[in-house]
Amino acid sequence: MSVPTIRGVIRRNLLIVFVIALFAGGGGFYLLLKNEAMDSAETEARMLLSSAMAIRGYTTQHILPNLTKLHDAVFHEETVPAFAAQTVFRSVSAGDHAYMYREAALNPTSVADRAGPFEVELIREFRNNASTKELRGILDQNGQRLFYLARPIQITNAKCIICHDTPERAPKLMVAKYGPNNGFGWKLNDIVGVQLLTVPVTQQFRSTLELVGILMGGLALIFAVAYFALTAAMEATVAAPLEKLTEAAEQASRSTSAAPELPTAGAREVRTLAEAIQRLRTSLAKALAQLGPKA
Repeated sequence: MSVPTIRGVIRRNLLIVFVIALFAGGGGFYLLLKNEAMDSAETEARMLLSSAMAIRGYTTQHILPNLTKLHDAVFHEETVPAFAAQTVFRSVSAGDHAYMYREAALNPTSVADRAGPFEVELIREFRNNASTKELRGILDQNGQRLFYLARPIQITNAKCIICHDTPERAPKLMVAKYGPNNGFGWKLNDIVGVQLLTVPVTQQFRSTLELVGILMGGLALIFAVAYFALTAAMEATVAAPLEKLTEAAEQASRSTSAAPELPTAGAREVRTLAEAIQRLRTSLAKALAQLGPKA
């Protein structure tokens, strides 16, 4: 196995340091920008969710009591807080399906609100961990990355049970519209569904990757210039002088004939070593000269 030269050691170590610094810098910058994008998406999601909750509250406090007084022969969906919140949100999002607000249930009154596979997983998570009041993360859907914010729908108001206990107790107009098979059997304090709000983060993540790419390109250029500058400096001040010292020491150990001139430039340690080798050569020559006649 060959022993690496000092040039090889210097270049290898510099390359290792620069590669580590490049990926550490790029990785740290990516995490920083990603966290910033996540924080921005979460702030937006919370604002939109607060708006949806405000619509639910307005529907419960102002719309429902007034429409109930009409005693119409049809059931008005507008009296359902979830229907009002979701309808208004769809209008606000202007058809951008990346922005979505759903109140999905395992056994909803309207089949349009039936939970999908991802929503079922969220409901199961809330049921298995009663202390969990909110879940958030990234969802990949239809080629887009979405930030989601989810909260459990838990029946804490006994008035809700009237509409969702049995078909016999439910308002007849509601049963006539939706049928007697959906949205019943709910129990007080049960987690029956999930409020799910999503906002797009695909563009934010793409911009993050682009910025990281630009940063790493800039760092790579700086590191390349620094690498060649440092290797050239180390070559002139360390590697080349040490090679001359090595050659001089080799010749001094084998012969008393004239040896190459020792370097007088380079790092202080190299010059000190050159002076020491020169003194050693001089002392060795004198010692051999004194021994010569006696022999």
